Amino acid sequence: MIRRIAVALLFIASVAGADPATKPLTPPLPLPAPLEVPLKLPATKPAMPKSTTKPAPAKAIPKTADKAPGAADLIRQLKAKQETESKLFQVAHFDLDQPVVERAPAFSLFGDGNILTVHNLMERLHKARDDKKLRAVLITLGNTGFSFSQAQEIRGALDELRRAGKRTFVYSDAYDTAAYTAATGATDVCILGGGEMMMPGVGLETMFYKGFFEKVGVNADYVQIGEYKGAEEPYTRTAPSDELRGELNKLVDSLYSQIIDGIATHRNLPKESVKAAIDEAILTGKAAKDRKLVDHLVDQDGLRALIKDELGHDINLIHDYGVGRHDPIDFSNPLALFQLMSKKSEPSNKPAIAMIHAEGVIVDGEAQESLFGGGENIGGDNLRKAFRMAIKDDNVKAIVLRIDSPGGSALASEVMWQAAHHAAESKPLIVSIGGMAASGGYYLASAGDYIFADPSAIVGSIGVVGGKFVLKDLFGKLGLTTEEFTRGRNADLFSSNQPFSDRQRRMVTNWMRETYEQFTERVMTNRTGKIKDIDAVARGRIFIAKQAKDLGMVDELGGIEDAIQYAAKEAGLKTEEYEVRSVPAARSLADIFGGGVDGPDALLPFTPKIQISFDSVLRAMPVSMRHLVGQQLQMIELLQRRPVLLAAPFVITVK
Repeated sequence: MIRRIAVALLFIASVAGADPATKPLTPPLPLPAPLEVPLKLPATKPAMPKSTTKPAPAKAIPKTADKAPGAADLIRQLKAKQETESKLFQVAHFDLDQPVVERAPAFSLFGDGNILTVHNLMERLHKARDDKKLRAVLITLGNTGFSFSQAQEIRGALDELRRAGKRTFVYSDAYDTAAYTAATGATDVCILGGGEMMMPGVGLETMFYKGFFEKVGVNADYVQIGEYKGAEEPYTRTAPSDELRGELNKLVDSLYSQIIDGIATHRNLPKESVKAAIDEAILTGKAAKDRKLVDHLVDQDGLRALIKDELGHDINLIHDYGVGRHDPIDFSNPLALFQLMSKKSEPSNKPAIAMIHAEGVIVDGEAQESLFGGGENIGGDNLRKAFRMAIKDDNVKAIVLRIDSPGGSALASEVMWQAAHHAAESKPLIVSIGGMAASGGYYLASAGDYIFADPSAIVGSIGVVGGKFVLKDLFGKLGLTTEEFTRGRNADLFSSNQPFSDRQRRMVTNWMRETYEQFTERVMTNRTGKIKDIDAVARGRIFIAKQAKDLGMVDELGGIEDAIQYAAKEAGLKTEEYEVRSVPAARSLADIFGGGVDGPDALLPFTPKIQISFDSVLRAMPVSMRHLVGQQLQMIELLQRRPVLLAAPFVITVK
């Protein structure tokens, strides 16, 4: 309690000293002058005719200020303003000048209402689709940085708006492949006159460390099950094997074709024209318009006039369309902060679909930031608790599990599969695969009743890899020596001073083979009758979503909203009857200082962990290399704890 009060006082001191006259936020687009409705005051009474009799003397009445408008006057003024605005064409504006994330962070200062997730963006776009008062939608892109799978989901939502008769405008100063893919669903694609379009194609990078390891004295002693797996190759080879090379080329071909086909179809262009544009890599805004890749050259300040001209009518831009309302916080009032901290979240009794996210590398125990950076990870214990919460909550009628993971720990993958399988026995469990469900990620996905996958998702990599790093030569170069004292025939099994003996290698191989057999058995628990031959899809092979669907590994191509709607149908829920609830929900100051959230949420106390990170070094690398190095370092870190992994060996970045 003393710690909570101390933190509260520090927080109050930090905000109370701020200048209350902070600069107000400017709207994302220039607004017209405020609508001025003349205030009609009551007419003054006409002057009375002069009396012939002399009036009695009276006390002088002091002169007063003009009378302020009354309530009736204000009501008339408000009605007049509303009548004027109602005659304008209503246009919803979505400002995407922030990253679109899969899930809200575990902790948010005042809750997750202002976090832009894929789900809440889709909800707002679908609300616009069904709103008969709206004539058009405008999306402005900024530092959005969404993935290719997210871009296709946004494009799908724009397609639905178009079919609903809405005019849709997308604007960006510059486009990369993902942003332009999203924009192609619009009726009108806009770019800054001096802007640029950069679409260099599909890049897939793998890094091989054997040469470096030899220089520093490290020997990677690895075993893998599945000749197409390839997860050990970055550590044991200087180039990919023919099997891995074939799998990666297959992925690149599929993604490249998907980009070409999507742009050509939505822009009504020949595929050769799209290929030619990609081969040039960078186009000016004018060149993009000449090639019919965009419709309008305009700066952001000219968007209002452009939309007005295209619609042929004055417009009213709604900048906060579909955003939940929050009471403003008075930071100058410490008592208001104490009230905020002591106010508990009120649980909803509305029927709900639980949204559980599995994003990042799969690790044992509780998830925390990796010592080597590299982004999010998924803790087996975290996901198990999330499923328990969803099961215990009687208001939760179905579960949607959103997966974007290259895999990781074999043990944690089994922990998660068991938790998901148990949840599916009591409530419908629908899986939505985002960018990837590979190896341990697909292990988890196979526990679902029905699997959706984004069209660009990577699926499969059913195989096992494991081993250790022998560091004796490295230690020798550094002048370090070690000596071992062991008892037990295999006490040195995972010693970093020597490679596996032949007997130990057979032991590890048998262990991994059992893990591989368990993997395939788990997959076939729910996929029997859908996957005809597990051997044809296993052995480390990887597939793009459409190929995975043809092979029975997924049930349907679609995004997160498709999975939610399917889950609602399975639970017998109508759209207006349920809400979608993240499990666990983001925790805020109110939850921490107010005693937390009652019920099963109490299973997940807020315990921030501070870790040493090399993020500053990683940030200096190119994006694709940063992701790859971060992921590989996480895998190395995992191997120090668990020598058997279910992991994919690559990172794909579409720019």
